[in-house]
Amino acid sequence: GGFKGILRFFFQLFEASSCTYTYVLADAASGDAVIIDPVLETVPRDLRLLRELGLNLRYAANTHCHADHVTISG
Repeated sequence: GGFKGILRFFFQLFEASSCTYTYVLADAASGDAVIIDPVLETVPRDLRLLRELGLNLRYAANTHCHADHVTISG
């Protein structure tokens, strides 16, 4: 695991009801991925994207908190 190669994927995903962006970054060599600022309502979409691209979710991170919606990483 870990991020050792060159960035393979970068996605900016939008959740309309909360006007929130989620980001997915993935490593070219390992296929390991991190999801940044995930939103609870879009878990199925985000997991489907990871699965379709053959990526392994290793990390989830929040850059900040929101009072108006729930994030999935804590």
